[in-house]
Amino acid sequence: MISVIIPFFRAGAFLGEAIESVLDQTEQDWELILVDNNASDDTRQVAEKYARKNSDRIRIVHEPQQGNAFARNHGIMHAQGEFIAFLDDDDIMYPDRLHLQKTALKKRPEASLAYGLIDRVSQDNQKILSPSVQSFPFMHFIKCSPSIQECIRLNFPDIPPSALFLSKKILSKSGFFDSHLTPFFLEDTDFCMRLYQSGPFLQIEKSIIRFRMPSSDFLKKKRKKTLDRYRILQNQDYFYSKVVSHIRHKEVFDNFEVQKSLSEWRARWIKEIGMSFLGLKDGVPFARALFIRSLFENPNDISILKHFFRSFHSYGKRFSKYGDIQLQDEGMPPEITSSFFENLFTGKHSCEFCSSP
Repeated sequence: MISVIIPFFRAGAFLGEAIESVLDQTEQDWELILVDNNASDDTRQVAEKYARKNSDRIRIVHEPQQGNAFARNHGIMHAQGEFIAFLDDDDIMYPDRLHLQKTALKKRPEASLAYGLIDRVSQDNQKILSPSVQSFPFMHFIKCSPSIQECIRLNFPDIPPSALFLSKKILSKSGFFDSHLTPFFLEDTDFCMRLYQSGPFLQIEKSIIRFRMPSSDFLKKKRKKTLDRYRILQNQDYFYSKVVSHIRHKEVFDNFEVQKSLSEWRARWIKEIGMSFLGLKDGVPFARALFIRSLFENPNDISILKHFFRSFHSYGKRFSKYGDIQLQDEGMPPEITSSFFENLFTGKHSCEFCSSP
């Protein structure tokens, strides 16, 4: 049996389309676990309606700790199937999704998971915006030689959760989603990284998911009071430290190619953080300091200078280019100081969230 896990939060009527796509599967040996992660009333009503109509196949469980990792892990704990498939509450499966992935894993049991291509669709699900999109590989070590790639195995496809399909038993090796990476951001990348160490990934050469491209207003509603710039930065630093630890374990940390890749990775993330701070009224001093550090890490990236010079523009002009509508009213979080950045991406992570359950 396949356990389909859908955490739900603020998707509203979109959740109904996600559930309908499970009901329409050609593969019929499945159960559906809907994880209520402190959902809005309108979204919960959709879930309850389908659970009442299909009580033999659909169950609702509640996860009070906010975040995708907590919600997906809670669904896994309640899963009774041999296989697990994830779906986000605003995405849609094609009818043969479960059959294709189950067949692929049955043929190649040594694989860690099966995934497929994705069609990016409009918010109303009426138009395909980008057909047959492949999952990009984790980009930060792609310049390393084949021998280093084979050793560290960090060339894994970074797959959206809605396309993941795996055997439940593989989780005894790789572990569940890391709840430090909450409420969202990098938890799926970290999950794929660990799964890839246990075996290859199988790609279905066909679109299996309609990935809904949300509007800015929908994202603002869905993520209201869940975005935390400080927490996101701590999660980035935590994930970076996990990769560094993994490389050290492989005993290639001092390799020139690896060090160059790590430096370019730090430069990219530090630049992107600086860009996001340009959208804040009081973020310019931090942004400039970050751009200088980014340029030091990767002097070949001349785009850093472009963003540095834009830091002298007016706030309105900066926000139009760098601002985030989801964080429009946010100022610089008080926890973010100059000393905070000195310890960012050193590979030695420690924060107050590390002790979270």
